[in-house]
Amino acid sequence: MKNYLFRNLLLFGAFMMCSFIQAQSISGTISDATGPLPGANVVVKGTSNGTTTDFDGNYKLNNIGTNATLIVSYLGYITQEIKAEGKSVVNLKLESSSAKLDEVVVVAYGTSKKKDLTGAVGIISGDKLNKIPVSSIDQALQGKVSGVQVTNNSGAPGSSMQVNIRGIGTFGSSTPLYIVDGFPTQDIAYLNANDVSSISVLKDASATALYGMRASNGVVIIETKSGKNGEVTVEINSWLSSNNAPKAIKMLTAQEYVGFANEIKGTADIDASTGTNFFPSQLKNPNSLTNVDWQDAAFNNAIRYGHNFSIRGGNDKAKLAFTAGMLNEEGTVVGSSAKKYTTGLKGDFVITSKLRAKANLKYGYQEAYQTLAPGFNGIAKLYTNLPFLTDATASNYSGTSLAQSNGLYGAFEDSNEASTSVNVIGQALRQSNDNARNTIQGGLGLDYDLLKGLTLKTNLGFTTRNYAGSNFSPTYFLSAKSNDQTTKAQYSLSQNTSKEWLAEAFLNYTKSFGKHKIEALTGYTASKSAYTAMSTTGLGFLSNDLRDMSQAQKITDTRGFASTETLVGALGRLNYNYDSKYYVTATWRNDGIGNRFLIDKSRENFYSVAGGWNIDEESFMDGSIFDVLKLRASWGQTGNAYGVSSFQYLANYSNGTSGTDDSGYIFGTNPTASQGLSPNNLANPNLTWEKQVQTNVGLEGELFNNYLFFTVDYFKKTSSDFLFNKVIPAQSGFTTQAVNAGQVTNKGLEVLVGYRQTKGELTWDASVNFTTIDNNIDKLAGDAEYTLLEESFMPTWATNWTDITRSYVGGNVGTFYGYKSDGIFQTKAEVDALNAKAPGGAYQNAKTTAGDRKFQDLNGDGVITDADRTVIGSPIPKVYGNFNFNAKYKAFDLGIDIYGSFGNDILNYARVEQETAGGFNLGNAYTNVSKDYYNNHWTTTNPSNEYARALVNDVDTKNNRVSDHFVEDGSYVRLRNVKFGYTLPSDLIKKIGMTNCNLYMSFQNLLTITKYSGIDPEIGQIGSNINGGSVNTVQATGIDAGAYPVSKAVTFGVNLQF
Repeated sequence: MKNYLFRNLLLFGAFMMCSFIQAQSISGTISDATGPLPGANVVVKGTSNGTTTDFDGNYKLNNIGTNATLIVSYLGYITQEIKAEGKSVVNLKLESSSAKLDEVVVVAYGTSKKKDLTGAVGIISGDKLNKIPVSSIDQALQGKVSGVQVTNNSGAPGSSMQVNIRGIGTFGSSTPLYIVDGFPTQDIAYLNANDVSSISVLKDASATALYGMRASNGVVIIETKSGKNGEVTVEINSWLSSNNAPKAIKMLTAQEYVGFANEIKGTADIDASTGTNFFPSQLKNPNSLTNVDWQDAAFNNAIRYGHNFSIRGGNDKAKLAFTAGMLNEEGTVVGSSAKKYTTGLKGDFVITSKLRAKANLKYGYQEAYQTLAPGFNGIAKLYTNLPFLTDATASNYSGTSLAQSNGLYGAFEDSNEASTSVNVIGQALRQSNDNARNTIQGGLGLDYDLLKGLTLKTNLGFTTRNYAGSNFSPTYFLSAKSNDQTTKAQYSLSQNTSKEWLAEAFLNYTKSFGKHKIEALTGYTASKSAYTAMSTTGLGFLSNDLRDMSQAQKITDTRGFASTETLVGALGRLNYNYDSKYYVTATWRNDGIGNRFLIDKSRENFYSVAGGWNIDEESFMDGSIFDVLKLRASWGQTGNAYGVSSFQYLANYSNGTSGTDDSGYIFGTNPTASQGLSPNNLANPNLTWEKQVQTNVGLEGELFNNYLFFTVDYFKKTSSDFLFNKVIPAQSGFTTQAVNAGQVTNKGLEVLVGYRQTKGELTWDASVNFTTIDNNIDKLAGDAEYTLLEESFMPTWATNWTDITRSYVGGNVGTFYGYKSDGIFQTKAEVDALNAKAPGGAYQNAKTTAGDRKFQDLNGDGVITDADRTVIGSPIPKVYGNFNFNAKYKAFDLGIDIYGSFGNDILNYARVEQETAGGFNLGNAYTNVSKDYYNNHWTTTNPSNEYARALVNDVDTKNNRVSDHFVEDGSYVRLRNVKFGYTLPSDLIKKIGMTNCNLYMSFQNLLTITKYSGIDPEIGQIGSNINGGSVNTVQATGIDAGAYPVSKAVTFGVNLQF
């Protein structure tokens, strides 16, 4: 019995010891950002074991298992879960569920709590913007906000991005208005993305109408970092990036090309003499040729690096911030690079209890260098140049050559057939093309409290920009062909200066009474801008080392002009809310501008009205799954006056010159040279404001303890009377005329859905945003059916590639326009049958035969003419969006960004040059072709139905005229960024005075999934014509004419804080 009792006592003691080991007490403090939280609930997950915190936020729980999970909740705060993990003390800081709604957002001429917003505003914090090092702020915007499409116009160092907010609503510039620390600007390239504190993207008219005529393309408000209370903080970040050379288009090697030349030299489109004289020595001995891979020679790996420094601090009276940064970029295409240096000083001061001041001064220096430009005469020649060179020291050449041991800088055979192949790399390395820009921007603001709730605000600001560019083309001799040598050096200088001044004064009144609150703003703003420009070109210098314009043998071009413009505006805004549930906002602005319209049309009014309803504040929402639920609606009008140049409502004249020496016009029986005037434009006194009306309905919410969040907006934006330089008949004596062209509507849906959660030391969030766009031209001026892209966009020799985009009523802006391909003629009999039915005996043309491309006779008249052209594609995506994922566990962090564009087309002009042995419309001038074309083009033994037969001269057959054969699906999904980071332990770094040290590695553009055959599917607004001339129109979007590609990169960086 004793043994039995002893054994039971022993077992009971062992059981109690095990229970004591597995169950423990746990205690801690629950707090928020302001201090302890009394009454917070702390419960062991899956049990009824729980307690509440005392007055000091303390709690204690007994009998807690080592693997238990605590659930901590408090009314108005995000519920969190945390594992005990054997700890005896667990402290936790809760985040207010209303913190994001109480977040202060920068809006037009002021700030607002997020919960009080009635407009559609996208918000980006600086820490999200600066996750990866970027060259410019607009580059970092891509994918961050729904409704904002950001596209690379070029991958060149220092290049700009194309930013469209809610579609294309004009034929002119679609660039939004940027507000930097309260100062409006169209250029933010001088800024350092690392200096940004927050960005607000104003999308609907309720949010933008206060900016009036400058807000038709949306508004992006940028606030830079300010000083802060407390100890001085120093931040340093440095990074180094390796950019990979772009992928190559597979072209024929020298030996492959000789075999191809033997195939085509006997085709019917070459006369006998030309055919028999094609490169005779190479045809006999192809193995003697030096193979040249032009893409491999031009595309290189490149290094980018940057350093940023900031120091911030302050007290209750003054807060200061100083920033400085530098960026150095090598290009992945030979002959390109860029540098940028930035610095800024910003201060906020409390002068008296009623008077406050703020001041900022920013400086940016940008330098860019690029000698191998996009387009037919630049990057596109890397694909079409013949893949071989002869010995540069051969006796049939004279003069100075850039001969190298590897032959890359040798010369071409001196033959007419090779006349289009030039040593573009040799030329690029010989030339220089530099440009530099200095930007200084400053501002001063004063706020004075006149009465309780009534504040007078004044702002003064200025911006000055100085640009200087130089281009020097020395004498060189790369071959005996005229386009591969220069006998006289040419030197061009250009310079322009712009200055802008701003003065503003506002009265802001705020009053609360009971459950009512009103905020009123009224004010006046005035700005003046001045612009001067001049350029000079000289020809013929004694030495390539002499770059003195006064020593030029002849000044071939000198021009310059100056202009000024004044903009004034009066504005007002009234906000009313009742009990933080119901909101009404109304705005008005009256703008006046000089130089754009006749005096009676120089002023215009713009209005907006909006309402909001915080549904979650209603009593019937108590106990619902929604923590936040808000409905918004708005209507408003903005405008634009910048679609055309100044004084287009008047006829402008310039001095006319004539004669070989530009001496003037000859008049009378006794001939004397006299100066004359010639008109520059066809006046249009009916020009008036471009107007935009926008309607927006939005719903946003958070549910399930704020874990899940969403925002949905439907918008309809109608732009009418948009300003545009319309192509007009040549009989007028002019090519274009400034007009109010018609009406365009963009409508679509913006959706953001995300989830965030914190579990113990793991915090993560994921979100996806996407935007649908339906772009439609409702009408055009004079009931026209379409308007077209200026013919100056294309080379003069490409007679079948003019009029390549049209904007049709009922269609999209800038749709591609051409022929519908119907495969390839497989037999001559098929051609003869159509010719027999065709008026004039030729369905396409007299030389069409088996192997030529067949085009559809859309108008049914039995012959292929210009009348058979139609819309063959659109560059505007139907959907674009972004997926974002962020996670942090202990000292590790991870970030992923995936961007996609769907439903847009690309007109691949670069491919045209790769599918004909003579280049398109180049006569008997031989060029290289792609391996894809070479392996799959039509022959009698390979009856391809995709690629036409090989030809040297496509002038007559026109197989490669603009058609849907060259329109490709431009949809793509791109892994834009993957970032891995590690934060060093504080115990390790605090010994050297450091408070934070984060090391990271990131990958940019690591993977792109697309069907597009070109180098890069991200094709924006081309910005220049095929020959390199300037084109600034949204109707030149989505055309790949040999673009500078975006590259992959791997980056290593460190962020330090002291």
